[in-house]
Amino acid sequence: MIPSPRLADWLTLDRSVSSNLRVRVWEKPHAERAGGSAAHAAVELTLIERGHVRYTVGRQEHWVEAGDVMVVPRDADHTTTFETGMRGVALWLGDDLVARAADAMGPEVAQGALAPGVLARGRGGSERLRALLGVLADEVADGEIGHARAAEAIGESVVIELLRRAPRAASEARDPRILRAIARMREEYSDPLGVDDLARTAGMSRFHFSRLFRDEVGVAPYQYLLRVRVARATELLQGGHASVTEAALAAGFTDLGRFARTYKRHTGRLPTEVRRGARSA
Repeated sequence: MIPSPRLADWLTLDRSVSSNLRVRVWEKPHAERAGGSAAHAAVELTLIERGHVRYTVGRQEHWVEAGDVMVVPRDADHTTTFETGMRGVALWLGDDLVARAADAMGPEVAQGALAPGVLARGRGGSERLRALLGVLADEVADGEIGHARAAEAIGESVVIELLRRAPRAASEARDPRILRAIARMREEYSDPLGVDDLARTAGMSRFHFSRLFRDEVGVAPYQYLLRVRVARATELLQGGHASVTEAALAAGFTDLGRFARTYKRHTGRLPTEVRRGARSA
């Protein structure tokens, strides 16, 4: 949204920390009604600290009150109407920031999609998410030395919390036997797990386990395990402290050449590229 002159008067902070993170703070003292329409090339996440705001996304209306956190997906046409005096913290979260966090969190999150709506409702919602948004706004407003790096780190934490609370992919398993196998993969991904091991955990024959797993999750068990391992390696590489070899071994890969090929097939990038990007950030 490009604010009209009047709306611009209510922006007490509007700063692009990076190409992936923009922070805005709205402070509207009066109760007069105003608003505008937009579609952003980023996920918009807004905490309403005071007053209330009406969002219309497509044909759906969302009343967002004090303490609520609203999410609007990328490229979603929406209208924002300020109904009262209000104060809010709004973030624009770029594709790369969201994708990095999703890749590091694992296969279900990476396959999921953000839907518009109130993510945390009222004071009983996510205290952690509200606290992160408040700290991020303060960090950017203060502008102290290192604020851009600190804001990026807090922004990534915000995205992780956002994705934790977002609906999971429709293909996530529901059968308790498959869930036991998935839990073992997430806990023991660095061990030499085979399909037979996972079938025993599920209490099923290899054939029936493999068939049910694919029906429930949408991929074969070993492919899912590879996704878990790649997610763990991504998390380590993005941290910038582990070498490619250390990340591969910690994630359960013993052949570095195979690790590089598998990693690129799943992410589109080589592990060396991810580590280099983390070290230069």
